[in-house]
Amino acid sequence: MDSKEISNLEKKKLLVYTTQLMSTGGIESHINVFIDQMYQTQLYDIDLLVLNSRLTKEQELYLSDRCRISVFMRGKKDFITLLKLLGLGLFHKYDALYSNGQGDSIFFVKKMFQWKHWVHHHHTSGDEGDQDTWTPKYIDALNKAPELIACSSKNARDMSKALGRTVNTIPVFSNDMTEVERDKSLNEEPEKVHLAYFGRLIPEKGIDLLCKLSEEPELNFISFHIWGEGAQYSETFFEKYPYVSYHGKFSGKEELKRVLASIDGFLLLSVHPEGLPVSLLELMGAGVPWMATNKGGISDIALDEMGTRVIQSLKPYDNLKKRILEFAKDIQLGRVSNYEQKQLYESRFSSSVLVKSWGDMLFKK
Repeated sequence: MDSKEISNLEKKKLLVYTTQLMSTGGIESHINVFIDQMYQTQLYDIDLLVLNSRLTKEQELYLSDRCRISVFMRGKKDFITLLKLLGLGLFHKYDALYSNGQGDSIFFVKKMFQWKHWVHHHHTSGDEGDQDTWTPKYIDALNKAPELIACSSKNARDMSKALGRTVNTIPVFSNDMTEVERDKSLNEEPEKVHLAYFGRLIPEKGIDLLCKLSEEPELNFISFHIWGEGAQYSETFFEKYPYVSYHGKFSGKEELKRVLASIDGFLLLSVHPEGLPVSLLELMGAGVPWMATNKGGISDIALDEMGTRVIQSLKPYDNLKKRILEFAKDIQLGRVSNYEQKQLYESRFSSSVLVKSWGDMLFKK
């Protein structure tokens, strides 16, 4: 569509509301790419409201550049923020409201703003453990949203069973990493198999388990790498584990490309109620093999038992150790291909596919 055609169209007005954005995390990555890609179409005017922003100023500026109006609340109801909210609620009518996250505020925002169509996106697993965290008001929002979206078909089935209503599926956005190729020159020990985790450093993501595995003599041909930050995992914490390389936090698409080019595989030993981990999609785009626990929609994107391996349980420990040993050996011996992963990403999870899916859902005629 050229600029003349765009100028003859009235842009659709979209309000994006999310309960929380941290400086790192899968849903944060989704929101960033979601807003950027919808903005790039030049078809939408986007307003953004974040109830609890823990983004850096640079990250907030990135999103603000792509939004007509942006409001980032940090738990303080300052005068300027209240004025912005008043202006959004009273003086703007939206063609669509996209809400993301959990909590009582979802239904409050739905009542506060004027919109033609409301789509709520639930991005965690939707299973019984996740359902235990839903408040009565949030369940009310889940039941009354005209369109309820889960990240994967498995998550949608679990939510539909619990709520007794239709739940549709649209995958989350991720950074396109299909151009990334493995570069062994990025490693000091290219003869080793380099397995990694990157993301939020919380116990539920299996950080302690990775450190324990690094000390196993049978796995001494593996180099373990961790990127991220978390209150419980300082640089000092990792000094106790000489066979774990802790690289700190990284940010931005170019740094992500470098990380993906430097690793042979990825481990997500999670007990967290994962929705559809963005990291696994980005790994898929780059053709990097991964092993992950069977949480949320992870099994939906597992292609084959070689490149995308799903673990049913992290126990017993000896069985987990054996599975990781087999995974690393198959990588070392060249038994794992990246072709199928890249092909699946381009056909189902690329931004061009998802922009159309989200646009069709948000602006139904």
